[in-house]
Amino acid sequence: MKKYVPDISQHAALCAANYVRLERLLRDLSDAHYQFSWQDNGGHQIDVDIHVTERFKYTTTLQLVKQAHAIPAPMDRVELTVRMYSDARLAEVVGISQGQQLAGVYRYPNEQMYQIDEKQQVNRYLAEWLGHLLTHGTVRELWVPK
Repeated sequence: MKKYVPDISQHAALCAANYVRLERLLRDLSDAHYQFSWQDNGGHQIDVDIHVTERFKYTTTLQLVKQAHAIPAPMDRVELTVRMYSDARLAEVVGISQGQQLAGVYRYPNEQMYQIDEKQQVNRYLAEWLGHLLTHGTVRELWVPK
């Protein structure tokens, strides 16, 4: 069996495209919280909440939560931790499901049942998700209690 070796240039291109998608979606990142929604083909609402959890000079960390309001399913709630590197103009998924940090490569089989290229797959998923949000999403107004 041939050993899996990640394609670094392909990964960097994907992360650069995700950075641009997030930049288009969130503009200047001046807010701490963003809310978006879209309707799936079945007419169910899907909400996406994006929280800025850390801000530093060259990095910003985001927590993205997608919540589907339909019949409960394994993927009805998805959480991704994304780190944006403003100096390199890259955005990379660094964690999933509340703090589980992703490794670049996984041995298979493993306890989490991750694929050997799980990190690459999750970053591709983010790309698809952001692309769909840019095309079909609408901004939800934040409700602020008085």
